[in-house]
Amino acid sequence: MTPLPRTLPIKRASHVYLVQNGQLLLVQEKMDDGSIFYGLPGGKAGSGESLGGAAVRQVKYETGLTISELNFVSLLEGEILTGTPHACFASFGRFTAQFSGELMPTDPDVVGVSWVPLDQVESLMRYGPPPECEERSPLIWLPTRDFVRGEPRSYYPI
Repeated sequence: MTPLPRTLPIKRASHVYLVQNGQLLLVQEKMDDGSIFYGLPGGKAGSGESLGGAAVRQVKYETGLTISELNFVSLLEGEILTGTPHACFASFGRFTAQFSGELMPTDPDVVGVSWVPLDQVESLMRYGPPPECEERSPLIWLPTRDFVRGEPRSYYPI
C-alpha cells in the first residue's frame, strides 16, 4: 500500500452483524434527502475509543441492545470520498457479537430497526447520491455483501 501524498482526516467506525434465525438486524435512518437508508448498527469511534468500544456504545444507542463477545470479521480501510469536501482515510471494523435486551433505539436519527432475512439484505443496499455520503458507496457494502453470502474476507482495501 502506497502512502497518501497528502494529509487526510481519519474516520474510524465499527459496525456489527447481529444475526438471529437467519436474519440480520438493520437500522433505518432518514437521510438528508428524505430517503430511508438501511445500515448495520454501529458508528464512529470517538477520540481515544477502540473500535470494539465504539461498537458496544453505538449498538446500544441505535438499537437498545447490549452486545458482548465481539468477534472480529473484517477491516475496510483506505481513502474514501476522494474529490469531495468529506474526503478522509477510513478504517471501518466489522464484528459479530452476542446480544441481549429489547429493541429500543434512543438515537433520534434511527427511524426503525428490522430483522431482515439474509437473502434479502442485498436488495436493501442502496448506492448513489449524495456522493458525500460514504454509506452509499458500493465499497462500504462489499464486506456486508460477502458476509450475507457466507464469504467474508478479513481485509478490504479501498
